[in-house]
Amino acid sequence: MATEEVHDIVIIGGGISGLALSLGLYRKGIKSLVLERSKVLRSEGAAIGVYGNGWQALDQLKVGDDLRNCSIPLTGIHYEYLTKDDKNVNRYRKELRCLRRKDLIETLARYLPAEQIRFGCHVASLGFDHRENLHVLNTHDGATIKAKVLIGCEGLHSMVAKTLQLSPPKFFPAWITRGFTTYPEGHHFGNHFFRFETGKAVYGRIPIDDKNVHFFVNIFNEPTGDISDPEVVREYTMEQLKESPSEILESVRICDMETLSMRQAAYRYPWALYHQRFRKGTMTVAGDAMHIMGPFIGQGGAAALEDAVVLTRCLSNVINAPANASSDKKWAEMVREAIDLYVKERMPRLLKLSWQSYFVGILNCNKSWLMKLVANFLLRLFFGGNSLNHALFDCGTI
Repeated sequence: MATEEVHDIVIIGGGISGLALSLGLYRKGIKSLVLERSKVLRSEGAAIGVYGNGWQALDQLKVGDDLRNCSIPLTGIHYEYLTKDDKNVNRYRKELRCLRRKDLIETLARYLPAEQIRFGCHVASLGFDHRENLHVLNTHDGATIKAKVLIGCEGLHSMVAKTLQLSPPKFFPAWITRGFTTYPEGHHFGNHFFRFETGKAVYGRIPIDDKNVHFFVNIFNEPTGDISDPEVVREYTMEQLKESPSEILESVRICDMETLSMRQAAYRYPWALYHQRFRKGTMTVAGDAMHIMGPFIGQGGAAALEDAVVLTRCLSNVINAPANASSDKKWAEMVREAIDLYVKERMPRLLKLSWQSYFVGILNCNKSWLMKLVANFLLRLFFGGNSLNHALFDCGTI
């Protein structure tokens, strides 16, 4: 029989953004319900690099120390090139580590009460009950869930983002292979982020600990074959790297096939952010649902963690009354003002990240030398070049 229930805060999506937001609210004594369509935690995938701004957010969520035990600190980024005899090192002044996605997701979830994450809950449609002033979510299994506050954290193809009429994702002519490689006897790669450019592709290697490394490969030729098949992905990626040093090819060849994936790099036009409405009533978005950006400056995950901290701070100043007070019109108006404050605070940061990522994406992917020159000029003019200054940001406290 179909069921119906009402919750103060419902978060759609149990990825990094949704779990971080739910945990932030929980740290402030506020309950929420996370709806995750998969039947288990979505911990598949390889790993992500987390810069200082991401660690500051994780510390606010009180999981930073746990996650530091899962990784080693990195000293900076080493660049090498196949097409020119040039090497350089970019030292990073703050914390930089690489985390297994599995470790990050499981740690965020571990500190949440089990009843706050509902697995296998696939939202089929969204609506709004004007009489009760509630968001109405209908699930594939026939249940109805009503929410006083609704937050979409369901990523690239967010249903909430579509309801808010945010601009649809665009795609760079770049395909990103990601994977995870284990060296049982230990690796000799040191503790730095290594990047190697071949002209056809960019290979990145980030140690997680003494035996495990995460790698990514940015490929600028459209792949052939079924890229949902890990074997196809491995063979095609190795073909694009065939002129690279043997240790690079080896890391792809012996990788954990369960973590190997390839995706086209998605983004949203930066200028679209200027005229988008990120709130409708008491509904908003966070994470990739709010700001799809290319992976070229490594800030997608960290920006989602920042969103969680800022939105927690804004909402916690309002949602401190008993749950039955949530139907009060004045309370709802205060929630709307809190979401507006969240959007206002995040916009300058997201605009900066989106523009910087967009310009770096053009430098990486565009074949027009004129476009590359323009992008490089604007990158230097507004961001001091392809620097890491964006990773020094402090999102504040929850």
